[in-house]
Amino acid sequence: MKAAAFLAGAACLSLVGGSLVAAAPAGPVVATASGPVRGVAQGEGGVFKGIPFARTTGGDHRWTPPHPAAPWTTPRDASRFGPICPQPETPHERGAPQSEDCLSINVATPSFDGRMPVLVLIHGGAFFVGSGAELFDDAARIYNRRGILVVSLNYRLGRLGFFSHPGLRAEQPGAPTGNYWLMDQVAGLNWVRDNIARFGGDPDKVTIMGCSAGGSSINALVASPQSRGLFARASAHSGGGINNATRLQAQAEREGVAFAARAGVTGEGKEAIAALRRLDPAAVMAADPGPPNFGAVVDGEMIPEETAIAFARGHIARVPYIAGSTSNEASIFGLMGFDERVLKDRFGIDMAAVRKVYDPQGRLPPAELLRQVQTDFIFTAAATATAALAGRWQPSWSYHFAYVPPAERGKAAGAPHCADFGYTLGAAKASQGAENARLAAMMQDYWAHFIKDGDPNGLGSGNRALPRWTEYEGPHRGPLLIDRRTAVAPDFRAGQIAYWWRLWADRTGQTLP
Repeated sequence: MKAAAFLAGAACLSLVGGSLVAAAPAGPVVATASGPVRGVAQGEGGVFKGIPFARTTGGDHRWTPPHPAAPWTTPRDASRFGPICPQPETPHERGAPQSEDCLSINVATPSFDGRMPVLVLIHGGAFFVGSGAELFDDAARIYNRRGILVVSLNYRLGRLGFFSHPGLRAEQPGAPTGNYWLMDQVAGLNWVRDNIARFGGDPDKVTIMGCSAGGSSINALVASPQSRGLFARASAHSGGGINNATRLQAQAEREGVAFAARAGVTGEGKEAIAALRRLDPAAVMAADPGPPNFGAVVDGEMIPEETAIAFARGHIARVPYIAGSTSNEASIFGLMGFDERVLKDRFGIDMAAVRKVYDPQGRLPPAELLRQVQTDFIFTAAATATAALAGRWQPSWSYHFAYVPPAERGKAAGAPHCADFGYTLGAAKASQGAENARLAAMMQDYWAHFIKDGDPNGLGSGNRALPRWTEYEGPHRGPLLIDRRTAVAPDFRAGQIAYWWRLWADRTGQTLP
């Protein structure tokens, strides 16, 4: 009996994929491995929000690996998003409840029958803001009607998710420390593997996808041995990957000790960790003023080596892979307070040396040179590099999103950071005129093909072939340049990208294809 066939006003049961699914006026109930959850009916399927996949990360559990959620026996309400992980309040998340008991997952399924491909969204936010609620509802509306189940999740942010300290090593000898954010994401993917069939999903057809910090997370998951077998495809959007991807544990521990001092806690033993755990989340966040500076730590287990080195050596999940960027990634740096001085102090970028590559005639205004460098240094060069490195081992594609909608032309320097998500996952941009709608349909077609088949190519809306998107390989490789006209662009920004590639290769001793 199909889940959609339940009669209104009567509680009915259906055995789907070996799991008992109930539908009643209050909403469908799915029996997860931890306990039953009651969602909201939607067509033949349903939406389930705020399902715990781990226990609280507060108190003694702060800065420890996620612990399995405590089981329950009566149906748990899953009609609304759970609390977001502690973070500074932003207009987008204003008023949302915050708690260290925040590790929850959201599921939208078009049907409880069958084994549908699954899209798992990892949210962005510079690793210090954001939640799994972002874009979930829009993504569910877009991809559920294409026969794709949508999942999103929360993970620890800021210093609560990124913290290395000698006291943690003393307290937890032999255990990885630092990458609590990534441990949470892996725990969420384990939950998907163990439970998604109960919602009609196929655990062997999981695609992970994210933008900004979400894109960086995708690259880390591709490189982490702890996530092997938990996904079948990966799509990293504006995630960097070569010049900002990781830091060594010694550096991360120095940063952790400095953070503790700012929070009023000195010492490097277990007693310092106990004192830090007594701080409330607001005090933890207050000890990290200035631009966010959180990133993956090479801890030997979750992340054994620098992410891009893992890509170069083939120490990655051998799955179809997409990496891309936008034409004005610099937009995010203005929001975070990055300028020429920060680029020099944090990344060692010498703008005088860079100008010789970008502007040998000296014609670019300083602000435009800075914009191009900010865009290419972390994002454009990295998206092409990770695609090229992954292409040694598996199918790999790269894109560069340059489309600016009609209303913004002449005002915007290019497509801002993560602008492509407004079309691939969002609804607002697609509603702003026929041109935007056509572009959104094309992008959703590409990614629906990728999620289902591991290849973005195929027929688009109206059974018309999409512009051919060739794999990122060969002597004249190029990303798919997505604009008013979309086509692969061989040798795209070759001189600028080669400059950043060489710096990475010289620093690491690795070679790029």
